[in-house]
Amino acid sequence: MSYSTPHHVRDYAIGATLAINHAYSVQCNRRTEEDRRSILSDTREIDLCARLSTYFGFSSRLNAQGRDEADVVTAAPPFEIEVKYLFPGRTNWGELSADWDWLRTLTNNGGVFRRRALIWFWPSIELYRITQCISVTRDRPSAFSERCLAPLWPFVNVELPPHGANQRLVFAEPDHQGPHGVQLPNGRRFCIDIVGSVTHPLWASVYTRLTPKEYAELPEDRRVTLDSTAFDLEEWDT
Repeated sequence: MSYSTPHHVRDYAIGATLAINHAYSVQCNRRTEEDRRSILSDTREIDLCARLSTYFGFSSRLNAQGRDEADVVTAAPPFEIEVKYLFPGRTNWGELSADWDWLRTLTNNGGVFRRRALIWFWPSIELYRITQCISVTRDRPSAFSERCLAPLWPFVNVELPPHGANQRLVFAEPDHQGPHGVQLPNGRRFCIDIVGSVTHPLWASVYTRLTPKEYAELPEDRRVTLDSTAFDLEEWDT
């Protein structure tokens, strides 16, 4: 049986994810770089789903490994959470885009924004480059559009290689954990929170949807509207 709560899925997702971030920070403390890499390599996406599910206890179930339902579903409170682990060679941009669309295409009928979240786990930016973790398809001939990079906005930047004209991605340390408000041209609004430091062994980006009122309540300097123009290296500010 479910129960009502004044809390948003965002609150629960951040709490559950912070517990995982803490566990890996402690496990990797005083370890060599080789050991840290080995621990992260041995971790599977289903392991992280199970840790999330454990946070919710017996009211939660796993639907990972190709099932149609969200990866983690809870009955009390009724939440749905999609999960990805962006370790090198584990996932692709198409899978991430599908998860993003799962959240992006929601309508808030019945207050569903409060009950769905997307969590992407990342290895430390001190150990891996973003281009090792994921290959993002450019949507312009030699550049990324702002809208294309919306899910990555708080913790990526773009650069030009020394001898090339095609933009490439690099990790960037965000100036705060969040909430980061992102609005797309069609009016859809998102909240992005960074859980843990991006230099921790394992950290995460948590995505939820915002109503217009919730978006307007965010500090102005934590809101950005993205469009289809090319990513501008001069104006982009993480």
